[in-house]
Amino acid sequence: MNILFLGAPGSGKGTQSKNIENKFNIPQISTGDLLRAETSSGSEMGQELKRIMSSGQFVSDDIVLQLVSKKISSSECENGFILDGFPRNLSQASSLDELLKSLELSIEYVFLIDVPTDLIIKRCVGRITCDTCGKIENEFFSDFREGDKCGDGVFVKRVDDNEETVSNRLKVYSEQTEPIINFYKKKGVLHRIIGGEDGPQRLTDEIISIIKN
Repeated sequence: MNILFLGAPGSGKGTQSKNIENKFNIPQISTGDLLRAETSSGSEMGQELKRIMSSGQFVSDDIVLQLVSKKISSSECENGFILDGFPRNLSQASSLDELLKSLELSIEYVFLIDVPTDLIIKRCVGRITCDTCGKIENEFFSDFREGDKCGDGVFVKRVDDNEETVSNRLKVYSEQTEPIINFYKKKGVLHRIIGGEDGPQRLTDEIISIIKN
């Protein structure tokens, strides 16, 4: 069972990926995790990645695809995988499609987490994280505020979680990622899940119901 999650930054696709990973015991593949693992491995590619990232350059699609290919070909993914955060544009989606065909695989479910823009901005701008345990709260939806104590730590806000940066992220998503939606819609594997303020469990239940049916 091979699954792809799509959605704007702050839509909750990462949360849903983790929930589905736990439910069906198939690994979530994060390209960020793959890059970090390869960089710390000491391999020739890892050294090249370290040089690219330390100079502030973007890692090429070809390298990311190589890492994804290596991961999904491993025994860990023999029962399936969950992709979250890749592909990010139509070119990557086409390259992934060719890769999967060469491995005699395909994406069987694409879940688009569709959340209203004003709610996404609130989720991102209001997000605060404990600097010790990593617990996440939101200033709009909880009583916690930046600087409040959380156990041994305090809640802090990411520098890039401001309205201007979040709006720019959403603009990039709209321009680059939305064309992927039509790509998978034509394949007949796209499922649009409408998110709201009622928490992630309803979405998880809906996704599980689609998979089981």
